[in-house]
Amino acid sequence: MSEEEDLEALGVKAGAVIFSSKTKYVIIKLLGEGGFGAVYLVQDMVSRDKERPYFALKVEKKLDNRRHSKLKMEVAILKAINAMRHDRHPDNKKDRIASYLCHFTEIIDRAKKDRYFFLVMQLVGKSLADLKAERKERVLALGTGLSVASQCLEAVQCLHEVGYIHRDLKPANYAAGLKDKTHMIYLLDFGIARMYKKKNERGNFELKTPRDSVLFKGTVRFASLACHRNLEMGPKDDCESWFYLLLDLIVPKGLPWRRESEKVAVQKIKDACRQNTEMFFNKIKAENDLVKIIKYLDGLEYTDTVDYEYIYQVLNEAGKTCGVDLTALYEWELPPPPPSPLEKQASVVGEQPPSKK
Repeated sequence: MSEEEDLEALGVKAGAVIFSSKTKYVIIKLLGEGGFGAVYLVQDMVSRDKERPYFALKVEKKLDNRRHSKLKMEVAILKAINAMRHDRHPDNKKDRIASYLCHFTEIIDRAKKDRYFFLVMQLVGKSLADLKAERKERVLALGTGLSVASQCLEAVQCLHEVGYIHRDLKPANYAAGLKDKTHMIYLLDFGIARMYKKKNERGNFELKTPRDSVLFKGTVRFASLACHRNLEMGPKDDCESWFYLLLDLIVPKGLPWRRESEKVAVQKIKDACRQNTEMFFNKIKAENDLVKIIKYLDGLEYTDTVDYEYIYQVLNEAGKTCGVDLTALYEWELPPPPPSPLEKQASVVGEQPPSKK
């Protein structure tokens, strides 16, 4: 039985009304499902706004044998992010990092029911995975890709600042905003995140002692080598996953191990890429700049602090090398090109235009 069918049995389905202490929501449709539960499009039925707002509703079924609630982790992280929003200090490094808080969705509402939990969140647009799939050759233009990747890293840096690592960074877990926020990139889905540092009695962060061995967490395609080796992961491993995400967005034909799904096979290719870094890039123009990032990350240990500013600097250098403007509009923000004469003719007769060979 799928998560959707499981939740439907609890009355969570299209057309159902969900109540919280604040308001009530009608479920419009299912948006997606995963290991945590399901996500639905909902509308606030009590709002006095001219147009009643839409939100995303995440639902997780209560299970006695579930050791860790993924929604609880999501709430803990977003609460930590929200606390940072209210603790800003001018001329302070943390205030600059706080400017990256825009990459996280806001909690609108949450509640516990007898048999499930739910979380109502700001609605966002298409994932980077979907946006990439819509592009020509299923790859982003270098200008868009490098700029988007910079935003993705800003979100990761902010997450690390509040003491958590994501452990599942990939294009499907980032999304562009809606309406006037289509240039904004949001980091999503903290279900398997982990606290890697915690505050001591003096209120200062201390790194948690690494475990001797850990289970594989995340997605094979984007997992760090430490994850493959069952080693404790830290911020540098999130950044390694982010680097694979960057390549997946901008390199024609994608990652070198894209056709493999078995963990050992993927790990072997990732190791081989360290011996021949050209394998990463498929001759893209920014290769000589971007290779500096993976070489830097490969030199870090669990206890090391990531120099994010160095990575942003390399991304900007890559943009200059490629002659692209990293402040320009993204591809999905531009008006669609006018149809070609062949496409116009096809639309008149109701046929598909001939393919270009």
